[in-house]
Amino acid sequence: MLQLTAVAHSQGFVITQNQFESWIFSTLRNQANARTVLKDRIKLEIDRLDQVAPLTQTQKVKIRFAGKGDISRFFRDADAAIAEFKKREAAGEINQNAINEIYQLAMPLQQRLSKGLFRDNSLLQKVAKATMDQQQSLELEKRSKRKLNRRLDLVCAAYVGNLGRQVSMTKDQRDEFSKLLRENIDIGLASAAYLSYVVMIKASELPNEEFEKIFDETQLNAIRGSFAQVRGLKANLQQMGVLDE
Repeated sequence: MLQLTAVAHSQGFVITQNQFESWIFSTLRNQANARTVLKDRIKLEIDRLDQVAPLTQTQKVKIRFAGKGDISRFFRDADAAIAEFKKREAAGEINQNAINEIYQLAMPLQQRLSKGLFRDNSLLQKVAKATMDQQQSLELEKRSKRKLNRRLDLVCAAYVGNLGRQVSMTKDQRDEFSKLLRENIDIGLASAAYLSYVVMIKASELPNEEFEKIFDETQLNAIRGSFAQVRGLKANLQQMGVLDE
């Protein structure tokens, strides 16, 4: 959760514009740095696509232009939020009573940055898919599936291993549990820093009868206890944009 920082003011509690912008840009800090980082990410995304399915220069130009469109669209929305902040500031409405409303102006933008501007629904990805020929598209799809499967295998193995240190399991139980997770949960594009939490939350939402097929009552009680600890994190991760609604 982002920390809400305030400064004292003669008329009460206020939020500065710099603080408001820091909520929007989070780890990217400010507009100037965010623009630089996002432009670099366009290049990284084109390089990634090029490694999987070699692109022509014409394709790269079109994809780069689309990526700039994604960035422009984000900053247009960010500028609108900042303008709204300034309007409220001029009207003397930036105070402790309005802090949640002000935060809600910034949060959707922070979530977009956290999830990434160049996801499947971005202009960059749409143009990339539209400009690729059939062979390129096939190679990209194969690569994406392999990468997702490897990522899911590693994450599930790590989670089962960690849980196994709290709940005694046989090798067969670990294998069955890992298979259950791989076949039934979707980790999406969650960043590495939050993957373990995403897996725990997704696992806690699986039907209870699936666990009853694998574990005895003592094990089930211990596993349910571990699930209870992570369910409270769901709302926070959704608010941060790490976990889909």
